[in-house]
Amino acid sequence: MASLRELQRSFAAALRNPDVACAVLPPANLAVYRNNASITFRETLERTFPVVRRRVGDDYFRQLAARYRQAFPSRQGDLHWVGRDFALFLHEHLAGTDYAWLADLAQLEWLRTESAVAEELPPLGAEALTSIAPDDLEHLSFGLQPSLRFHRSSFPVFSVWRANQADIAPPVDQSLGAEAGMTLQRHGYPEIRELDGAVFAFASALHSGATLGAAVSAAGLDEHTLTQSLAMLFAEGLVSSISVKR
Repeated sequence: MASLRELQRSFAAALRNPDVACAVLPPANLAVYRNNASITFRETLERTFPVVRRRVGDDYFRQLAARYRQAFPSRQGDLHWVGRDFALFLHEHLAGTDYAWLADLAQLEWLRTESAVAEELPPLGAEALTSIAPDDLEHLSFGLQPSLRFHRSSFPVFSVWRANQADIAPPVDQSLGAEAGMTLQRHGYPEIRELDGAVFAFASALHSGATLGAAVSAAGLDEHTLTQSLAMLFAEGLVSSISVKR
């Protein structure tokens, strides 16, 4: 007699592949479950990647969703995480084509999805720096909001995403080149923000655990740009803690 685990595996495999025999249900009954599972999977992807869907069209997106499901089947009950590997799938599926940039666009939309369910901590104000001794400033470590995600692309995916928030979105000129930015949750809503290259390098270095001095060096900031970058971090509520790290 088959174990419960074997029965579950049989059912899951048959849901994805009609050629696989199911030890739990007859084919006619299983077809209902198979159809519902396929539709639910695709609709979840459509909600997670609305701009990718819009750029490729409904028919092609359905094809991509079906191929993605075969390559990366859902392995947990929470549908929120269905699209976790979609950008990786597109990177492999579209490599070497004129549509390779869609993988970076999908990654941006996925990071926004991650930000949407992350914790939002009370922000610190810039006055928190007044208690830091001058000799300790370069050794400061910044705790940034848990919802922050940073993304750099060789393609203008931030411009594509921004343009496609309108009802009628013209194609974005790919010659605009590389763009970088972040996703974050603000008051329960996920946002996408493009950042200047130096600010991106500075903020992402802090996010990776670099001290203030190391982040300044990594981004090549002068005093004026550093002041502007710190002002942005605090003004946007991105700093949740600071500590001295030696």
